[in-house]
Amino acid sequence: MMNNQHEKAERLKYLHSREEILVIPNAYDAISAAVIAAEGFEAVATTSGGCAFSAGYCDGENIPLSEMLRIVKLICKAVSLPVSADMEAGYGVEPATVSNTVKKTLDAGAVGLNIEDSRKNKERVLLDYDISVARIKAARDAINKVGIPAVLNARTDVFSTGEGNSTEEAIKRANAYLEVGADCTFVIGVSDSKIIAELANKIDGPLNILAGPQSPSILELQSLGVQRVSFGSSFAKVAISEVRKSLRNLRESGRYNSNEGIIKQFDINKLLDLGL
Repeated sequence: MMNNQHEKAERLKYLHSREEILVIPNAYDAISAAVIAAEGFEAVATTSGGCAFSAGYCDGENIPLSEMLRIVKLICKAVSLPVSADMEAGYGVEPATVSNTVKKTLDAGAVGLNIEDSRKNKERVLLDYDISVARIKAARDAINKVGIPAVLNARTDVFSTGEGNSTEEAIKRANAYLEVGADCTFVIGVSDSKIIAELANKIDGPLNILAGPQSPSILELQSLGVQRVSFGSSFAKVAISEVRKSLRNLRESGRYNSNEGIIKQFDINKLLDLGL
């Protein structure tokens, strides 16, 4: 069991350097994080969308930073595993703002961070290349100043925004982020095996891919050269979907049989009490 934040950070860094792919499911609250730990995964990521939903906000930095940090802190307290926090675009464009967000995230107990390079709350467009690089450098400088060897996962949104030659721009940005201190690069919005293989081959560091129904399997992603696979808000949406399914069944049939086979309250209490 890891209790020291520095030890957790070193562990997360190791998980990005070994040959085996890191499968890191995304939690949206304390109990979902505890379930991830109990099911034998080696680290927990947060989902900005799922955390926002759980607090009553839409995705896209609509949840205030203070509330996001509160959820991240609860997740970090719920498990003894390394936690990588999705901090969206850093809650501001300027590098100084990103630096402040990074420091507060580490203070909440996280040992990894996602910072992305597209604008939030308006039309989704990539931030300027130079400022995007400066933002990642500011994040690394903040991590170094705190003294926790946290894993900086620099996300580029070129595929989701569709700007320019997405593959070429993704490689350019990913390598620039690695040069200024990112430990891993996260290219979102790609599921084609050939493109993933090209990204893995031409990006000079670990590559994170967001998995979905159209994605290659975990073993296939590993064979393509991917080092980390995450799932975004998928598990939060699974939970929401199951609640809606149960409610519709109740309304339409007048019966409540959705509790068949569900986890018992005793076991949920045990998960939280153990702090796995």
